[in-house]
Amino acid sequence: MPNQKGFILIELIMTIVLIGIIAAFTGFFIYSGINGYLRAQHISNGSLDAQRALDRISLELRDITNITTEPTATAVTYTSAAPALTGTRTLKYEANTIFIRVEPNDYALLENVSSFNLTPQYANLDNDPGPVDEVAYIDVEFNLRDIGTKFKARIFPRNLVTKTWP
Repeated sequence: MPNQKGFILIELIMTIVLIGIIAAFTGFFIYSGINGYLRAQHISNGSLDAQRALDRISLELRDITNITTEPTATAVTYTSAAPALTGTRTLKYEANTIFIRVEPNDYALLENVSSFNLTPQYANLDNDPGPVDEVAYIDVEFNLRDIGTKFKARIFPRNLVTKTWP
């Protein structure tokens, strides 16, 4: 048999196929890793934005002194005792965004919200014989699109009950 030099065609094709298979698996694992990282980053940023929005909503509603209109599941209009929160303000949800309205401007608090619910709970906190008209707490909950986690908070307004001492 004569001394052969170089590759024959079958060896060359098999080498190219094996390199292609190895490259395909390597590319798939790299793509999966990068995709997982980007998804985790998106969820982390969305969760951080949602927590900031909950903190701001809590700040807004904790110091309310008067609810000026009957609250709905998506909006409440109020005045606040906090010196920095002047005027009539509205917390509302519309067009997949939570807004804080300070007359006459709307400020977007959080976008990509898929659902929002604002529920005030009433109780007779000052033990008067009249109707149960004091807001004991306000439940706020919302979902962010693409994250799937429900974010919620229970806010206890401090200034809605008149303090009377015996």
